Amino acid sequence: MALVSAKVVGLCDAAREHDHLPQECASCVARHLAMCAGLKTDELSHLAQHVSRRKLAAGQTLFREADPAGDVFTVTSGLFKQYKLLADGRCQVTGFYFSGDLIGLPDSLDYPVTAEALTAATVCAFPRARIVELVDRYPSLAKAVILKLQGEITTAQGQMLSLGRLTAEERIAVFLLTLMDKAHDCVNDDGSLRLNMRRADIADYLGLTVETVSRSFTKLRNAGVIGAERGGAVEILSRDGLEDIAQGPG
Repeated sequence: MALVSAKVVGLCDAAREHDHLPQECASCVARHLAMCAGLKTDELSHLAQHVSRRKLAAGQTLFREADPAGDVFTVTSGLFKQYKLLADGRCQVTGFYFSGDLIGLPDSLDYPVTAEALTAATVCAFPRARIVELVDRYPSLAKAVILKLQGEITTAQGQMLSLGRLTAEERIAVFLLTLMDKAHDCVNDDGSLRLNMRRADIADYLGLTVETVSRSFTKLRNAGVIGAERGGAVEILSRDGLEDIAQGPG
């Protein structure tokens, strides 16, 4: 009886905590992935006072290169790409950002890249001037921001390796594995992977042409590691096979 009572009390406490959260935070499906995940209820309520929320349609720009970097964003739904246009008109996609990711935290006063929504998306916007204050005040937030930045560095290092040393098929294999591990909302119940970005975006990210990307997908299908693409989703037939290809000849 005491055990049942303890469970009931615990459930009641959780319900009261949920009731005291700001409505947007209580219903946020990405909160467990975001930098605010470790905050207590009162801390999250205080943080929410400094947050504005934005909805974007597919193709809408979150910020543009050279805009004043006034806000830092947490992606709460949808998919973004960051890219930089070169002087000759070529485009380099520098990253894709999914639910829970931190975006728009440069080391300069202006955004060095452009961020564009590839799907319908929502973000929480934090005034950049408040970030230092909030990080100083809440150690769990500071830890979360550090972990997000460490993840950015790891991704950037992997991208340098990919662009510098890997073949086209190896790059595509690494890209698919990264999506499987990082973009959980892109993985369907049947294990297939939704590619919400265009082939051109993948090409601009991996330093390939669109034609080479298409040929590489065909080679991976012929190798039996992925299946046919249906409705924008790629069937993953063998993760082990993808990992073997990603590692290169051994």
